[in-house]
Order: sequence, then C-alpha cells, then structure tokens
Amino acid sequence: MRCTSEVEVDTVRAYLEMSHGLDPAEWSSRHARGEVPDHWPYGLDRLANHGVQPIMRIPARGRVIERIGRAARHRLGGYEWADAFRRTTGDVILCWDEYSGVPAALRQRRKPVITGVVWLTDEVDKTTAWFAKRALPRAARVWASSSAMIPRLERDWGVRKAHHIPLGIDVDFFRERPKTEERLVVSAGNDRHRDHHLLIRAINKVPGARLEIATRLAIPQNYARTGLNEGQVRDLYQRASVIAIATTPNVHASGLTVTLEGMASGRPVVIPDTPGLTDYVENERTGLIYPVGDEDALAKCVHRLLTDEAMATELGQAARRKVEQHFSTELQAARLAELMLTI
Repeated sequence: MRCTSEVEVDTVRAYLEMSHGLDPAEWSSRHARGEVPDHWPYGLDRLANHGVQPIMRIPARGRVIERIGRAARHRLGGYEWADAFRRTTGDVILCWDEYSGVPAALRQRRKPVITGVVWLTDEVDKTTAWFAKRALPRAARVWASSSAMIPRLERDWGVRKAHHIPLGIDVDFFRERPKTEERLVVSAGNDRHRDHHLLIRAINKVPGARLEIATRLAIPQNYARTGLNEGQVRDLYQRASVIAIATTPNVHASGLTVTLEGMASGRPVVIPDTPGLTDYVENERTGLIYPVGDEDALAKCVHRLLTDEAMATELGQAARRKVEQHFSTELQAARLAELMLTI
C-alpha cells in the first residue's frame, strides 16, 4: 500500500462508499450533459492521478431494498445501512461522509476505513450520536473540510487524530466569465443552518439590488429558484454581480460549497464570520466577511461591492486564483490520496 522505491509505486485500491444513492456511472452521464461538475461525485475519479485506484460501488437497487434503506435511515440515525454489509473489494474503504462512514467503520474488521465527517459537530440526535461514538474511533482516518471541527472530533467523538482536508471545486466546470446582469445578488443552499430570510432582509436594504436564491427551503417565491441542477446554478452565478451567504452559527462551514463555486466563477463573495468557512476567504482580499447574524453589516458589504466595480472585480479575480491554487478537486484528491498512502 506504500511507496516501495523511487521507481515503483504500489497502487492502493479504494472502494468508494457513496451516501444518498450517488452512483458514479450515472453521475458521469450527467456530467457529460453539463448538469454536474467532475466526472465522479466530489472529483473522486481524480484519485487515479495520485496513486489510488478508485473502485465504483454501484448502489443497491430495487423497490424492497430502497424501502428497507429508508426505514433503516429513519430509525437508525440517518445512516446508509442498506449497503453497509455488502461485500467490498479493494485495500481501503473510502467514505465521503459519516452517513456511509459510520456503518462502514462498524462492520469492517480487516480493511481500513477512511471517512469524512460533515454534520456531527452541529446538533445531532441521540441515536445518530450513539452510533458515531462507537464507529469513529475504529476508523483508520477521519477528516473534515472545516478546521473548526478537528478539535471537536477529537475531544467529543473519540477520534484519535482528525485531519483537515480542504474542500475542492471543479475549476473547469466553474469558470470565470463576464457577468450578464447588474446589481444581481445570488445565493444557494438547503441545509438547516442557512438563514435565507436574514439574507432577504439585508438585500432589501440595498438600493436597487435584486436577489435570487437557488434552494428547496421555504422562502418567498419571488426569490426562490427551485429544481436547478448544478449546471444551471453555475449559470446563475455567472449572471450575478455578488454571491452572498447568510447562516446561523455553526462549525461545519455551512455555505462552503456555494462560497467556493462563487469564487471559482470569479465573483466576489460575502460570507458570515463562522468558524471553518473563514478558512477559505480572506477578508478584503478574496471576499468580504461580516459578523454572523448581522443583517446591517451584510447589507453594507453587498452595497460596497455593488457600488465599487473595481473592488468587486479585484476580489473576484483574486478569489478565482485562490481556488485554482488551493481549493480544486485535483488538490483535494491529492490530499485524500495521501491519507490512504500513509496508513
């Protein structure tokens, strides 16, 4: 599993456990139609460029299996139990998040499990926590995209050593292009820590600004853009002058994907000062940061960017460079590969 010499390198075979029914083959077809970034979810096909052979797991299909899976998720902490006990191949099991990682770590005895963690540090129920506290100490490696989660995973969840792996974005899919509309502010996201209503109130204080939000959450219909695939969300970014995000306090970096997608699109971003999210944006250099929950400060940041074209352009270009240099899915794959190659 490790480098054997400067000439010959053993390739680690990584069996990919995907949550939420993600199927790499189906994803590839959608990518070819311009609907989603990367050839595989999260750019995990890029592991092949860094000494790791990724092996696709085809999700279990069938009405009965899907019904069992839904019932198990509902009763047993939200985890992906339906595929948990299928036979696996490869040298290691790689799970993107805890929903597949916890069942994998509980069942495996012979193969190391490497899993990401996304939600556990922010308000989970007792059943979810019970399984996680028994599973995560068994994992060979645990990582998170938010640095603020690292000490909590070690202190509260029994992880021996957690790793910060910055999130990556497909910089070929999200590209810098000239905006097509003036004074348009765009946001997106569906997780429970989004505060789209605060964002709406803030933008209503900015003269002449318009707001569109790609979301499934309940907000006034004149702001909501529903049913969009990621290619259509990308087009929404490219129309915009500013990408703005509002969240409630959290440590898992709610809004991170939208932040990086906006930056990769060459747009100035406005984000709340939440731990983890500020790993990715430098205030006054690649975006603007305001105190979480402060709608007046958010409105002022957006107003600055809408009225100072030179500043908005400079921040957007710097943001694009930052993503290319530090937060691409190619770099993310290299960092994940290093975790596997050093087991």
